[in-house]
Amino acid sequence: MSGLGKWFCMVWIVLACIGGERGGVVAVDFELEPINYWEGQARDRFAQLLESGVEWTGGTPQEVLGKILAHLEIPTESQILVYSKTSAQNARITPETPRAIYFSDECYVGWVQGGAIEVMVFDAIRGGIFYLVELDVRRGRVVGEPSRPQSCLNCHGRTPSGSIPGGLVRSVFAGWDGMPYFQQGSFAVDDSTVLENRWGGWYVTGDPGGHPHMGNAIARENESGIVLAPIVAGIQSFQDLSAVLNPNAYLGGGHSDIVALMIFEHQVKLHNVLNYANLTVRQLSYRTEEMYRSLGEEVPSEPAGTLKRVIDSQSSLIVRHLLFTDEFPLKGDGVDGNHQFQSAFLKDRIATGDGRSLKDLRLYGRLFKHRCSYLIYSQVFDNLPAVLKNEVWRKLKDGLTGRGSDLTRHLSTSERERILQILSETHPALPANW
Repeated sequence: MSGLGKWFCMVWIVLACIGGERGGVVAVDFELEPINYWEGQARDRFAQLLESGVEWTGGTPQEVLGKILAHLEIPTESQILVYSKTSAQNARITPETPRAIYFSDECYVGWVQGGAIEVMVFDAIRGGIFYLVELDVRRGRVVGEPSRPQSCLNCHGRTPSGSIPGGLVRSVFAGWDGMPYFQQGSFAVDDSTVLENRWGGWYVTGDPGGHPHMGNAIARENESGIVLAPIVAGIQSFQDLSAVLNPNAYLGGGHSDIVALMIFEHQVKLHNVLNYANLTVRQLSYRTEEMYRSLGEEVPSEPAGTLKRVIDSQSSLIVRHLLFTDEFPLKGDGVDGNHQFQSAFLKDRIATGDGRSLKDLRLYGRLFKHRCSYLIYSQVFDNLPAVLKNEVWRKLKDGLTGRGSDLTRHLSTSERERILQILSETHPALPANW
């Protein structure tokens, strides 16, 4: 290739690599190499269930749902209920028949009475994978093979999830039929969101500790605009929801636990951050290697240029969310919820010799006792490209040992030491230099 030809080739590929870059953020086209979102066989946990030959398709819709939850190791106690029409199954969702969501550290499952079962799981290369399990309610069986509808990404592949396949948590102004008042806008919710703006269109059971919120309320329009009123007059907080729905219709009964909601919000956001970083670095690494090979040059052994900047930016963002840097502080006595959920959540806790775990709950001041997310043990974290994960570990260690104050300024010295001890004793893939 001539010198001019090489120059044009380099410009074209570099532009492809950095197209959309803003401060270390790069646009990802997850349908292209090396991600190939729609091509080939995904290797997620639900795909493994489908290949296993285990019988899970028979029984009532609730029984099929229960089998899927059991195989994915999702506790029924994790149930949270959303009555806003913000799903592909809007026609079936009302305050009397809310959509149920169940989750573990690795998987999410949704179900609507009379409708389909929705599954979101994670593939090491492709990120979030969405399945739809259609049910014949009258005959009590699954209809056909579970599908991967492209329509799921109309919402789950857009800006709120980082424009990659991921989860969404929204707080809206929902009317009596569950339909949001879209003119009022909505709130994208994570662990940094003030409680006052959370849970619009969601049921909330448990004790909010005096924190105002938008849950358990219906929006209506009057002469002064859109206002929220309790779904049951005079009642803001519920211990169970038997006054507004049939609890026997749901595997988790009449519960939509406040602590489960807060943990769900934290991990959906962190899963999105991890998956965006995963897909971005994979695709940019691939394109960078293409560029060097097209020029007949050796691929550098260490990241450089745009790739290095993106790894630096994304690793800092991951550490920021792992350490709850922007978490909204809980006031007064904090919050409390269903202890059955808390027991189920803590069942797989990984603890040190003296009993400390990153899953230990605090529920006043902050959600967890030790502010480093338990998702650091997750498969989603483990799936990160090595060059990115190594940088995350480096920044995390620097922060916990006092050399990264910008990322750990909110942590006291004693809390940093506790987190360092927990990780040092319990993480199975800790770098050797720890």
